[in-house]
Amino acid sequence: MPATVAAAAAAAASGGAFLLYLLITCRPQPPPPEDERGAEGDEASPLLRGSAAESDREEEPWPDRAPVTCCEAAAVAARTARRTWELTVGRWGLHGIAFGIKRHMKRQGNLQHEYSGNGCRQLKGHQTHTEVSSLLEYLKLCMFFSKKSFSAFLKFGGYKQEDILIHKARARLMQPSFALVCDKRTKCFLLFIRGAISTKERLTAATAAEVPFHHIILSEGQINNVVLGYAHCGMLAGARWIARLAIPHLHNKIKEFPGYQIKVIGHSMGAGIGSILTYILREHYEFSSCSCLAFAPPACMTWELAESGKDFITSLVNRNDVVPAISKVSSESLRSEVMVSSKLDDPQDRFHHNLFTSINQRVAFFKSHMLSVSHSSGKIQDHDSCISEPLLKDAADVVQPAANGHSIDCSGQQVVVTSEERVTLVNNGDVTCVKSAVSVLVSQEDSDSNGALDTDQASLPPNEGKEVPNQDSAEKDKQKEPISASGSRQFFPPGRIIHMVALPPPDLAPGEGTSSNEIIGIYETPRELYGRIRLAPNMIKEHYMPSYISTMESLLEQLQKDDDDNTVCTTSNDL
Repeated sequence: MPATVAAAAAAAASGGAFLLYLLITCRPQPPPPEDERGAEGDEASPLLRGSAAESDREEEPWPDRAPVTCCEAAAVAARTARRTWELTVGRWGLHGIAFGIKRHMKRQGNLQHEYSGNGCRQLKGHQTHTEVSSLLEYLKLCMFFSKKSFSAFLKFGGYKQEDILIHKARARLMQPSFALVCDKRTKCFLLFIRGAISTKERLTAATAAEVPFHHIILSEGQINNVVLGYAHCGMLAGARWIARLAIPHLHNKIKEFPGYQIKVIGHSMGAGIGSILTYILREHYEFSSCSCLAFAPPACMTWELAESGKDFITSLVNRNDVVPAISKVSSESLRSEVMVSSKLDDPQDRFHHNLFTSINQRVAFFKSHMLSVSHSSGKIQDHDSCISEPLLKDAADVVQPAANGHSIDCSGQQVVVTSEERVTLVNNGDVTCVKSAVSVLVSQEDSDSNGALDTDQASLPPNEGKEVPNQDSAEKDKQKEPISASGSRQFFPPGRIIHMVALPPPDLAPGEGTSSNEIIGIYETPRELYGRIRLAPNMIKEHYMPSYISTMESLLEQLQKDDDDNTVCTTSNDL
């Protein structure tokens, strides 16, 4: 027994050393010293230099197919871990995480009503009830396949072993677990794809780099159109791996059962892989009727690709589920909003502010010496400042710009904006300076609440004091752009999106808080709503399948009640 334990410890140590070696050897080269840079590089801000270095690193192509060898898989895993660190912990300061997210959620409030507002179409009637009932049945099958044993899945679905065409139970990097089933009751071939449960599946979901992907649209066996775009690297590789294994079985079974349809079903990462797989299968004439049911789909493709799948992909979103809106562009936009919120300190948080500032400075010092894990261009610290992060360009989408030379009272602090692009937060005699490479922005909401903005706008030039017309339409056009200002492309959930929304009852008076008698409605929502992350207390819990099933059952009860009420009203009118 001691020998076995020693052998296991040695194996674990060797594996850790190998992974550390990959992290060190595969990391990009650090930027050149300051004396080798030109005058233009010296004048550029640290933030801009970091963005340029990051774009240079991303020029190296990512694999769009599953790794073949163990060394290739280990290299991809190490690169994914490094990229995930740089985009999350390497860029988010402790102060922003501890204070900014909480305050931003408080300032933002509950935004679920936006999924039932302008541009959203409510779904009602018997047809909607039938569709939701079918979706609930498939979601329960998907949950049994993902969470239960395979024998329990066969028993719940009423399948026999001969109905299983192919089953891959063990997941690997970019090789997800899936099963292809011949369902004689519905006359369909059902392809279930499991979500991110194991570590390797989570690494697949984290490999979120942008890789080119195009979809060929067929019409009567001929090429009708080609849709170009980009897709999620790990999910595209997983979809191509499944297609390589499943297409031969489908070719044989389609000849045996010519009237059967193909349905691809998945939740979370499985939904993203399933939607991309559906695009691949529909490029074969025999599988042109393939459709996909995507539950809690992630943002996994660009706008044009997502729009082209509205006829054969149905994406279902539950309440405040945050996964359909998460992408690199939306995360950077959220980060800028959170950083702005973290700098608007409340007086009661003074002690915690100083504590986390001290901790953050120490963490930044250690991270600056760990180049193999956190690259120096990922985040530049100003040790003379008690605020670790400069304001970002993307904050311009959520706050209003302030003119140089004016001061605005904001949450008990005075924000002084100078022509040298320096922000000075004055609070109880303590002065904190933040150097920023972009224009300094002050929240319109906070400035209006104190009434100081009206006085300052009187001294502005005529063009600066006016509001920009058509701001809503400009914002929507910006969200539809394939490439953002940072060089990254915005990803969206695929196909037709239907969203289950929990709304308070109409008889609830303002200020009464939430009610247990909430009304569940379902709406077909526009895609641009998912270009922004909306924070909510239950945004993670409402992503899991049990929460989806519970909401769908409540929705079916509400739809049945509305159908009965309409029947009673129609009968009364006839009488």
